[in-house]
Amino acid sequence: MFSRRGLLASAIAAPLTALTHSTLAATPAGPPSLEELLARPTALDAAITPDGGRLAVLRMDRSDGGRNAFVTLSDADKLNAPPTQVAIGDCEVEKIAWVNNERLLVWVLLDKDAKGKVAGRPWKGDVLTQVTRRIISMDRSGQNLALLFANQTYALNTRRNLGSVVDLKSSDPNCILMQAWNSQHGAYALYRVNIVTGEAILQEMGAFSTDSWLTQDGVPVLRLDSTGSSVSVYARAPGETAWKFFRKFRRDEFDKLDGMDFLSVSDKPGVLYASIAGRETEDKASIRTFDVRTFGIGAPIGARPDFDVTGCVTDAEGRLVATRWVEDRVVYDFVDPDLAKHYRGVRAYFGNECNLSLVDFNTDKTRLVFLVSGPRHVLSYWFYDRRAAKLEPLAVDRPNLTQGRLARMDILKVRARDSLPITAYLSLPPGSGDAPTPLVVMPHGGPEARDAYRFDSMVQAFCAQGWSVLQVNFRGSAGYGRAFARGGLAHWGDLMQNDVEDALAAAIERTNIDQARIAICGISYGGYAALMGAVKTPERYRAVVSIAGDSDLFESLAMVREMEGADSLTYAYWKEQMGDPAKDRKLLATASPALQAQAIRAPVLLQHGALDGIVGVEQSRRMQRALKSAGRQVEYIEMPTEGHPMWKHPNHVQMVTRSVAHIAKAFA
Repeated sequence: MFSRRGLLASAIAAPLTALTHSTLAATPAGPPSLEELLARPTALDAAITPDGGRLAVLRMDRSDGGRNAFVTLSDADKLNAPPTQVAIGDCEVEKIAWVNNERLLVWVLLDKDAKGKVAGRPWKGDVLTQVTRRIISMDRSGQNLALLFANQTYALNTRRNLGSVVDLKSSDPNCILMQAWNSQHGAYALYRVNIVTGEAILQEMGAFSTDSWLTQDGVPVLRLDSTGSSVSVYARAPGETAWKFFRKFRRDEFDKLDGMDFLSVSDKPGVLYASIAGRETEDKASIRTFDVRTFGIGAPIGARPDFDVTGCVTDAEGRLVATRWVEDRVVYDFVDPDLAKHYRGVRAYFGNECNLSLVDFNTDKTRLVFLVSGPRHVLSYWFYDRRAAKLEPLAVDRPNLTQGRLARMDILKVRARDSLPITAYLSLPPGSGDAPTPLVVMPHGGPEARDAYRFDSMVQAFCAQGWSVLQVNFRGSAGYGRAFARGGLAHWGDLMQNDVEDALAAAIERTNIDQARIAICGISYGGYAALMGAVKTPERYRAVVSIAGDSDLFESLAMVREMEGADSLTYAYWKEQMGDPAKDRKLLATASPALQAQAIRAPVLLQHGALDGIVGVEQSRRMQRALKSAGRQVEYIEMPTEGHPMWKHPNHVQMVTRSVAHIAKAFA
């Protein structure tokens, strides 16, 4: 009989040292509570020095209702020894990074004033919080701390974000490049910041609309100027002084450039890596090089025939380490065959049930830090030594959420009614056995996004109630190529909904589902799909939850036109997505749930942020009015200080709790 440890050893043809840290805690009885599932993470990041000798882990102690951020520093060769613990304090923290072998950066979020009160101002019964982002630097022993921008008193007193690092390298080994707002010029500027003293010196001013830069060896080679959701890209080759306009792009809902997202600089001067959507005869996105001198685009690197390749890993010198994409789980294609072999071995150790993400590595890539996560693994950080084939845990987030308490996820390959292959994910509550379970259909947002084989706290919250959850990558989703994504254009109300229905039928056929207790719930586009599902197949659903969902596509398009302009790339994109109000009025009316409210039978819960700039709050207000006019059951919750999800943690907890209660009442 093979053990998991034996699998790893055989996979990499090297011995495995026994794990020296336990990853398991005493398992509480029963399914996890909402409080456990929705708790903020306690393990946040991990990093290793370029020489591979020092490990840092960013942690948060949230016991007894308090919070204490801290960093642990360990000798990579002596992980059994007690680590050095460096207190950060009562604040939230984001991430860490080693600049070199001697200095570590810690990103800190301050949300309280000097008196310990929440920073912000009252607003309609809530508080508009003001979060201040700063970076502190410490040496490898956790001492000699420095606050970056320490010499910029005015910026420290007025700027909320002094945490934007553009390049960890510059002409000075003790300096990094950062961007910050320059009040004197009314634009963003690049600063060379000393990580030992914290001193920041102006290096280059941006234009009035400059949003960000991409730099190579501390010198800007790409500049992004934005107006609304439109981004103009300018390039400047090494040695040149003038910026040249390249192209204008739409910035999508995930802050990526639509069609060509610049990822990293390469090891060749003036050459970058970008993820470029399918071109001409190629359907799938791939990684390609982009030359800032000529605007030339290279041949595909690491292209796949079946999935979009949208990420890459490079080392400190810009050398390509791997390309990255998502099938159901995260997948890497490593340049080094030996590194690929070790990666496969570590992944096999976790039974291929998890996503194994490469977080950091030393210069010669013999020591690596992995993030492990999956439907039944919240997340944990692990250290791996290739030479010794030694795998050791560094930090486990919320160890009380053990594997046996979480819902497993099955991957369903489905044929839609027109024979299009689609993928769905069915999460089953632990201990469900053969008994029929209620089910919640949960369409994703976007719609040009996707679900995957991963941990989702809202899915787990539903499963903890004894319900199964179905997620569907309907046509229009990202990750499967240009044709699949474009298959949803102007088909929000029919073909995309058909895919959800067909996946639901497949789940019912393959699993014992209580067909009398099915609900539908979604956020953003998923909220729209929940409402439209209740319009299209009203007999199917017992409850509906729409969070920040569109309801009137005419109004949605009018909002984009007003905000972005009638000739903007963004308005053109959403017209293509939903339909043209000048030409497709019947289509848009049929696909607008607020105009079909009388068809809905199930009770509806609407939740929306009043400050939502993506899907305007009027969408849910309009849906509420339509449902009331039609005599249907509706509850509407409006959060006065929230925008488009994700919401602040307490409000997010309320959102999920209300959703669970609404569905549970209908299932009772």
